[in-house]
Amino acid sequence: MTTPLDGLDLTGEEITQAWVYVLGRYLVVRQEHLDLAEPGVGYNVLKHSSPVLAGTGADAAPTFVDPNLDVVYSEAWVAVDERTPALLDVPSVPAGTYYTAQIVDEWAEIVQNVNERTLPEHPHGTYALCLAGSSPDIPEGAFRIDLPSAKAKVLTRVQIVDDVTDAVDLQHRFAVRSTGRPVIEPAVDVPMFTNTEPAASVLFERPRLEQALAAPDRSGRLPEMLPLLEALSAYVAGGPSHAAALDDFVRTTSFPHFLYMSTHLSEARDGWTTTGDRDSFGDDVGFRTTANFAGNWWNAATEAIYLPLQTDATGVEPTGGTVYRQRFAPGDGPGDHVDGYWSLTVYAYPSMMLVPNPAGRYEVGYRSKLTLDDDGGFTLVYATERPPDVAEENWLPLPAGRRRFTAILRAYLPRAEVRSGAWTPPAVVPDARR
Repeated sequence: MTTPLDGLDLTGEEITQAWVYVLGRYLVVRQEHLDLAEPGVGYNVLKHSSPVLAGTGADAAPTFVDPNLDVVYSEAWVAVDERTPALLDVPSVPAGTYYTAQIVDEWAEIVQNVNERTLPEHPHGTYALCLAGSSPDIPEGAFRIDLPSAKAKVLTRVQIVDDVTDAVDLQHRFAVRSTGRPVIEPAVDVPMFTNTEPAASVLFERPRLEQALAAPDRSGRLPEMLPLLEALSAYVAGGPSHAAALDDFVRTTSFPHFLYMSTHLSEARDGWTTTGDRDSFGDDVGFRTTANFAGNWWNAATEAIYLPLQTDATGVEPTGGTVYRQRFAPGDGPGDHVDGYWSLTVYAYPSMMLVPNPAGRYEVGYRSKLTLDDDGGFTLVYATERPPDVAEENWLPLPAGRRRFTAILRAYLPRAEVRSGAWTPPAVVPDARR
């Protein structure tokens, strides 16, 4: 990339690096605003989301990015201060039912997963979420978890096994509450933006930028990024023409580059990539922003690996208006490579929203009663309308027309071959019969 903007002594690559870095933070801020705008939602209040089952109409489908339909989940924004921790209650969950209470910081980096794998000596009970370095009073018997800043996000997941009512019952036994009245800073003010039209120059305006960066960044990358961020902030302060020039550069160069990067997280195998064997973002801020863009609250590979579809078997980006078939050989289905469970969900791209369809079908997975092939394997069919030779349980509806889509295979408690990348789903093959 060359130096693209008059009056700004940064290369195009540096502009893109800085924008991708700070976008990762603002994606979390955006979600904070969206969540708290919902009726009855506030800090230290656990919101229980309803399950989305097959047959649910598009009007009732989730309207947030990358929803997970395998679990019932609950969410809370936690706010604490030096004297006021918050308490998280986690129930005892029957063996064989996946659950976790995931706690992430203001950049969506994982602070802690609470379950029998990560805390075998304390897999359930009461947890005191405390500001790191503080010495508040906490209830006797509560397990202390330190938060790097005064806010965090809690996301609880409970697997839907056989009876959804059992999962919902467990879901409602999780709780979050404050021990007092903490001082709470309002969410950073930022104009709303979408995944198809992300914000650019406004992200560098002061004092917004300082407020966003006040949340500690555990990647360790802030010192090297700060000179770039300050240069862009000064440039934007130079007037509307500078802001417009930066907006145009991000729209035409940085954003396409980011989309390319986000679809090339790993070398594709049969058109699928993987989020890889990582248990934190570490210093990979590009992956962090990609994860937050695709759907906040990415989790560690010990809990789940996500495998996004990038291209079909011919190397072409998949779109609606085509019929695709995907054949899983006997003994080589996703369920044969996990110790938990799996699902495969279709999303519009790049919005990462569910694809509305009259049948209310959004995924296949471990609960699907798939029709097997003669040899015991199975074939999935992706199509806007179900072909007459395809069982409904084996069908994944696509967007109408030539609109781009993706699919994400979620592998919960993945085995070694999934974590290493040795196993990926088979290719999605355009149907030559149509």
